[in-house]
Order: sequence, then structure tokens, then C-alpha cells
Amino acid sequence: MLFGQFVVTGIVTGCFLILATIGFSLTRRVEGFLNIAHAELIGVSAFTTWALNAELGWHILPAALCGILVTALLGLAIGRLVYEPIRSRGPATLLISSVGVAFVIGGFVDVMVGVGIRSFDIPLAKSLRFFGLRITNYQLILVILATLSVIAIAIFLNKTRIGLSIRAMATDPKLASLRGIDIRKTSRAAWLLASGLAGVAGVVLGLISTLSTDIAFGQILQIIAVAILAGLGSLYTVIVAGLIVGLTMDLSVLWLPAGYRPLIAFALVILVLVFRPEGLAGRKKQ
Repeated sequence: MLFGQFVVTGIVTGCFLILATIGFSLTRRVEGFLNIAHAELIGVSAFTTWALNAELGWHILPAALCGILVTALLGLAIGRLVYEPIRSRGPATLLISSVGVAFVIGGFVDVMVGVGIRSFDIPLAKSLRFFGLRITNYQLILVILATLSVIAIAIFLNKTRIGLSIRAMATDPKLASLRGIDIRKTSRAAWLLASGLAGVAGVVLGLISTLSTDIAFGQILQIIAVAILAGLGSLYTVIVAGLIVGLTMDLSVLWLPAGYRPLIAFALVILVLVFRPEGLAGRKKQ
């Protein structure tokens, strides 16, 4: 029974990692670099929602929607004003720039929020039991949101014109441009989508845990672990990688102290890459 309970917790953790990593992986594939500032956008969403909800008294639903919208627009603005002008300088320059953006956003959040632990002004979590296993109502909301988000993204990328353009740009930007796809417009749509997903991740993070201004650093390490494990594959490899990392971290608590969870995540990634260097996707290049 204890093992089953940790499996449930691992699935919840995995669902959060899926939400947190899909946008990061989308940016990596479309823009061609690791956007370290992605995790800070999760913090922006969480603290925007907290400010509207706990400080200004908004109901959690409109506060969350506003937090997601603010985060999506901020990510789009950063993409246009910071990354777009220097895209031609290559992924290394973009990566270093994203570290700088992360510090700027993190510093701004520190100044605006201050030190201490924060939490949403919402009712206490209620425990639900299924087959003797416990899950809180907020954890269940996280799982549902992650599932709906994955389905919505899959439909968007496969059935809409802009979604197909994003996929084409992720595969080969030069070929996509030759085929008449507006690269600039497609890039901005990808930034909006990726940042909006970070916004959703920030909201659910606030639902299932308390918030502190250093949350982004802890999240980016786990996001990178999932992204590396997934490799350069499709949306579905990110889902599988997120669940694997989440389950591995939470099941490890059966034998190791909880503080070793991040170490376990990276140990898993190293182990997998020793035998499968391209990650779960098994693809060397886009």
C-alpha cells in the first residue's frame, strides 16, 4: 500500500514536470536553444496569481487566468525584444542571454515579493481516496490540467495551421521559410504557447505547495533533467520522460531521504544517456 501511495505521488510529480517541461522543450526545438529563463516564468505566474488572490482578494480562478495571461505575454515580449534581435548569433549566445534574463526576472520577483513563504488564499486541501490510495483535490486538479493541456497541445500542433507551421519550423526553419511559412510570426506564436504553458505550471505549483522566491532554481534543474531524458523527440517523449522522472524521484523516498530526490533525477538521466545518448527519442538531430 505504501508503494502504491508513492506511485500516486510520483504520477502527480510527473504531471507537474510535464506541464513545466513541454514549453521548455517547445522553445528548444523551435528556437534552437535552452531557455533557462523558462523556469522564472513559472515563478512569475505563481506570484502574479498569489498577489491577485491573496493580496487583492480575487477568486483563485480569475487570478489564475490573469497569471497565465501575464506570463504568456511576458514570455512573448522577452522573445521579441531580447532573443529575436540576437537569434542570428547562435544558440550559445541565446543560452547565455537566457541566464541573464533569468537573473533579471528573479531579481524583480525578489524585490516585489520579498523573502518568506507564500501560499494561495484557497481552502485547505481535501483528501480523496481511491482503492485505498490518497490524493488531494488539488493534486487531482493538477493531473486533470496536465492531461487536458497535453490533449489540447496535440490537437493544436496537428490540426491547426499555426500549429503545423510550428512543427515545420521545429523540423527545419530554412525549409519552412522556403515553403512560405512566416518564421517571425510562427516564432512569436511558439513563444506565446510555451510561456502560457509555464503559466499553467506556475498556477498548479501554487495549488500543491507553498511558494518562495527561489522556486525557479529548483524547477529548472528538474525541467532540464526531463528535457535531456526526452531528447529531441515529440510531445509524447516529454510525457514519458516526465512520468519516469516523477516516479523515480518519489519512489526513491522509500529508500533514501527526500532531500536526495533531485540527485536521483539526474542520476537517472546519466544512467539512461550512458546506454541511449540521444535520450528516449533516439534522434541525434532535428
